[in-house]
Amino acid sequence: MKKKILWFVALLMLAVPAVLVYLTFVNSTDCSQLVIDTYEIHSGIDIPEVSFVNCYYDKQSATRISVYTLNSIIDLNKFELSSTSSVAETLQGFDLLSESERPNEVDIYVASGRKWGTEWMYVVDAKSSKLWAELKY
Repeated sequence: MKKKILWFVALLMLAVPAVLVYLTFVNSTDCSQLVIDTYEIHSGIDIPEVSFVNCYYDKQSATRISVYTLNSIIDLNKFELSSTSSVAETLQGFDLLSESERPNEVDIYVASGRKWGTEWMYVVDAKSSKLWAELKY
């Protein structure tokens, strides 16, 4: 009986921190913490090392969008070639970006999906090494 109780306590001691870490990542919505990690967990796409980032969160629309300047090439295997005009219609946080931060190349790469009730989208301009990452909660 004591062994069962010890196993239960040990399991509980491991499970509680794991659940708290999971909930922290899933519920990290604004720009204050775990921004890159949250994008990567939702999308399953690794964001390489960055040299610059701007992050915007609109509470009213529950949308977070970040603009990254990448230091290395991102793996485009999960992306599809698209046009800038279709991205402007698709990105919920497009209006949060300043004019100079918006995608302006004709050919850009897009990946999108949905996980845990959250829509995500990555937009990459391979020529300028810029990445736009968005979560719509």
